[in-house]
Amino acid sequence: MSSETVFKAMADATRRRILQIVSRQEMSVSELVECLHLPQSTVSRHLRVLRDAGLLQDRREGTAVIHALPEWGANGAEPGLAARLLDWIHGQELPGGLTARVRHVLERRHRRSAEFFSRIGRQWDKLRIDAFGDTFHLEALTALLPAEWTVADIGSGTGYLLPVLARTFRRVVAVDPVAEMLDAARARCAEERLENVTFREGDLSRLPIADGGVDLALAVLVLHHVPSPAEALDELFRVVRPGGRLLVVEQEAHHLEEFYERMQDRWWGFEPAELTRRVSGAGFVDVRRRELKPDPFVAGATEGPGLFVLTAVRPDGQRAAPAPAEKDKTRV
Repeated sequence: MSSETVFKAMADATRRRILQIVSRQEMSVSELVECLHLPQSTVSRHLRVLRDAGLLQDRREGTAVIHALPEWGANGAEPGLAARLLDWIHGQELPGGLTARVRHVLERRHRRSAEFFSRIGRQWDKLRIDAFGDTFHLEALTALLPAEWTVADIGSGTGYLLPVLARTFRRVVAVDPVAEMLDAARARCAEERLENVTFREGDLSRLPIADGGVDLALAVLVLHHVPSPAEALDELFRVVRPGGRLLVVEQEAHHLEEFYERMQDRWWGFEPAELTRRVSGAGFVDVRRRELKPDPFVAGATEGPGLFVLTAVRPDGQRAAPAPAEKDKTRV
């Protein structure tokens, strides 16, 4: 854009006021009309001149058009004259009355947002889940971990975690002792077109995974179903590579007979401190535990025990625990 066009666009006092406002906060046409106390047709005409001169850019948000200063250098170009003039305009003070009207517009924006969330209250969770699903936050958190990892979901059941894991990590191994559960997990992954998941039938007494074959082993609500949790932890130690990680989610010890019978559990949960000691005894280090808080909006719907999570690391340089000779190890 020529210097003459830029200077002509900025020669008008109203257009300079518009630039002063949007240099502080992007605005819609209707908000600028309110700030300037001018007809919408007049404001729209001035906006068109500024856009044509390359001094403004706009974008559509629903039915509104939002105006803002250009993003200088976004395409590798030097800012030049226009950017220097806009920097100068930004440094000029707004008249007192205009400052008050701009503040009023921005405060109303904030009130409108606050009133919306106040009005819908706890319905917001349902709106968010309806829009984005109920696992997106889990997927976001897994982005903190290395994408090149191989992850084992031990006792994967119907594969509830598999879509999140498969979209995050290079390779996923799903292990479950029940063929029908694996069929359901396969169907889930096929429906979501996930091709980096391997399915293996096996249990925690003899995992079909090679020594040190995975970077991360997940055992989510599994240990209370196995005959020997101590042997299961030895097996988890074996399949995690040196420097790899373990994550266990388990039930706290309880006396809820109805829950125990309905879930067909083998163990009545675990004392967190005792399971922490068992994980350390299997050879893991840096064992950490934390209570998992129930969802406050569904708590009490089904009476169940509390949950806790343990994380641990297999130390570098330590050999895997010896495995029984009869075990058939399948390479990962």
